[in-house]
Amino acid sequence: MAMTTRSLWKGARLARAGVLAFSTVSMLLLGDLGAARAGEPTDQIRAHIGAMYGAQGAATSTPSPSRMDSVRKVADQMFDWSAMAREALGDHWAKRSTEERNEFARLFVNLFEGGYLSKIRLAEADKFEYLGDSVQGDDAVVRTRVVTKNGTAIPVSYRTRRDAGHWRVYDLDVEGISLVRNYRSQFDGQRLSHSMA
Repeated sequence: MAMTTRSLWKGARLARAGVLAFSTVSMLLLGDLGAARAGEPTDQIRAHIGAMYGAQGAATSTPSPSRMDSVRKVADQMFDWSAMAREALGDHWAKRSTEERNEFARLFVNLFEGGYLSKIRLAEADKFEYLGDSVQGDDAVVRTRVVTKNGTAIPVSYRTRRDAGHWRVYDLDVEGISLVRNYRSQFDGQRLSHSMA
C-alpha cells in the first residue's frame, strides 16, 4: 500500500510538472502569436517612430534644426496631412478655394507637427509599446501605449489608411480623444465666435 501511495504522489508531481511545462510553452507560443498579430500597419508605424527617434538624436539634448528637418521628413511620410487638414476643417473644406485649402493645410501641418513632435520627446523610444492593429479593408487602427518619463501610461491609437501601398496616419486618438476632431471643434468654435462678432 505504501508503494502505491508513493507511486500516486510521484504521478501527481509528474502531472503537475507536465501541466506547468505545457502552460509555459503555451504562454510562449501565444505571446509569439500576439506579436505576430501586429501586421503591416503596426510595422510601418513602428518604423516611422523609430526613424523619428533616430533622427532627433539623444533625448537629453534639444535636436538641431537639421535633425528636426529629418524628423519632419519622416513625419511627412507617416502622416496624410491633406486628409487630416480636410477632416479638421470638416464641412467647411468644400466651401474653401484651392488657395485657402492649401494655406489651411500648411498652417494645420505646422500646428499638428509642432504639437506631435514636441510630445514625442516626453517618452523614450523603448517606452513605446505596440499592442497590435485591426485592419478593415484599406483602413487600420494601430494601438500603442506610451509610457512617459514620469511613468504615466498613455494609450495612443493611430488611425491609418492604405495609400499606394503605405499606411498613412489620418488621425490619432490619445486616451480615446480624436486629435483631428478636437481641432475641428476648436476651429468651429473660433469661426462661430468670429461670425457672431
